[in-house]
Amino acid sequence: MESKKTPNKAFAADRKKPRPLKSNVGKLNPKEERANKKMRSLLRAFILIFFFCSSAHAVSIDELSKTVVFLRQQSQEMEVKGDKTLEVWYRDPDSKEFSPKIITSSGTGLIIQYNKRDYLITAKHVATALSPTAEIIINLSAGQSRSLTFKWLSQQEIIKGARWFHHPKADISIHPMAYQDRFDLLAISEDLFPKKDIEITLLTPAYVLGFPMGLGVKEKLSPIAKGTLIASRLTSIDSPGISPDLQFILLDQALAQGYSGAPVFYTEDIPSGITIGSQRMKGGEKLHFVGILSASVSDKTGGKISLVTPISYIWDILESSEFRKYEKGLEPKK
Repeated sequence: MESKKTPNKAFAADRKKPRPLKSNVGKLNPKEERANKKMRSLLRAFILIFFFCSSAHAVSIDELSKTVVFLRQQSQEMEVKGDKTLEVWYRDPDSKEFSPKIITSSGTGLIIQYNKRDYLITAKHVATALSPTAEIIINLSAGQSRSLTFKWLSQQEIIKGARWFHHPKADISIHPMAYQDRFDLLAISEDLFPKKDIEITLLTPAYVLGFPMGLGVKEKLSPIAKGTLIASRLTSIDSPGISPDLQFILLDQALAQGYSGAPVFYTEDIPSGITIGSQRMKGGEKLHFVGILSASVSDKTGGKISLVTPISYIWDILESSEFRKYEKGLEPKK
């Protein structure tokens, strides 16, 4: 943005009377020294105020919703008859034309930024069910949405060799992202989540953002937010199909189908009343990324709880030799 300069009449008048220039480089008189010292003190105070304001003014759940994407797989329904797998088609009795029976499966993912590149994260059981024609529907800041396919991503030179990186044990997967053109898309940066899992106080409020039962994808992409509570610290689960070596964070509620792969955030209360100089700072809630929704477990009474795969398993993939080799291959050749 260009700025227009307003002529200074006093300066223009002084042009007729040149003034001798004095050089005092490296020397400050006592008055200038006091002013300089005062300026340094003000600068330090400003930095502290900015730091505390930044902590209290955290990213809102509405802003974080822009990082959430809808994953949709549409395919023809198949049916097994004897030793054969057959396609299922419809035909109107009054017509000779057939149409395939299409089934839709869906899940949730989110976009993170790592080493200045964007990546899609979701649950592994969602990722492995997606074919090259599956869609990634992205939420744009202007209230619009954009649809990409994994086939299109595989053809982009900027992420050459893009594919799924699956955790060997945990229910989490990562895929490189690219876009057709530049647009304002919010991604969760790596500095917003720690490398180690934080021990969260029991019954801390938490939020899940996703697309249960395919909701929130009609007129515009609008993830459905669900409030819940942290029901456990890191714990293992004794349940069929779940490795006892894995750890989870439990939520006190079961969540609907379609939330698989959804990001989970918990809230931290920022104390109010902090005084810096003469300014009293405001408090508030700060959101932290805790992990990815994986599954629900239940018992014979119908009770259910949800399992969250914590973020440490994301770092397992990002810091693996396989993933680093891929990233190194994207670097410009010298």
